[in-house]
Amino acid sequence: MSRSTFPQKIDVFRELFDLPANQIANALELQRLKQKTTLTNDEQNQISALSAQLQDYMITPETMNKLQDAIVEIETFFDGNVRKYILEKQKEWDTYVNDFDYVGEWDATKKFKKHNLITYQGALYIVTKDVVADRQHTPDNDSDHYRRASSKGDKGDIGLNAIFKGEWNGATSYKAGDAVSVREGQSWRPLDLVFIAKKDNQGQKPTIGAASDYWFPYHNLIVVPKEYANYKFHPDIHRIQIVD
Repeated sequence: MSRSTFPQKIDVFRELFDLPANQIANALELQRLKQKTTLTNDEQNQISALSAQLQDYMITPETMNKLQDAIVEIETFFDGNVRKYILEKQKEWDTYVNDFDYVGEWDATKKFKKHNLITYQGALYIVTKDVVADRQHTPDNDSDHYRRASSKGDKGDIGLNAIFKGEWNGATSYKAGDAVSVREGQSWRPLDLVFIAKKDNQGQKPTIGAASDYWFPYHNLIVVPKEYANYKFHPDIHRIQIVD
């Protein structure tokens, strides 16, 4: 039978102290009596009295056995209850964690699950409940299904999260952070450069040869052949010219 009362209640252990000088004689007498092979009734009573008197200074087998029982009860409780609880919660949490998955750019033709992570117009959103996307309920205006997790601040630099939209097209509406490619120069040896939108615009073509209020070059340094020695470049573009 276990000497421990855990987990029904917390065990109480006697606090032990060093043997004081005034108890040394009693301790020696108790030791002498316990070394005897036979005891009279008076000696047995004396052992009981001395043991009670010295109990705050002795580590007995009963003390160690109770401590051992308490440790076993803790281990048993942890293995049968705490470990089981942790494993069950781990499985439950896995179902949530597995849904915390970046699934790419928001698409009006897709279905998103709760806790999916998506991007829309350069911002990161978390899906708060399962939803079938449609063009009337975009992440920026549907707080029932989407919650913005992060976005570029007003003073943040555009470019690190640029979304490439292909070759520039005058009929396309571009958002701040969109990236496009532009080809200029001689048709047999053209120059290609990527520009990033500073702000929303349409019909504002970026050019390699001039600055723009709407676009800035993604790369500030380009290598050009000698044919472009006299070509006018964007003021933010530095060029290295190849000399044959």
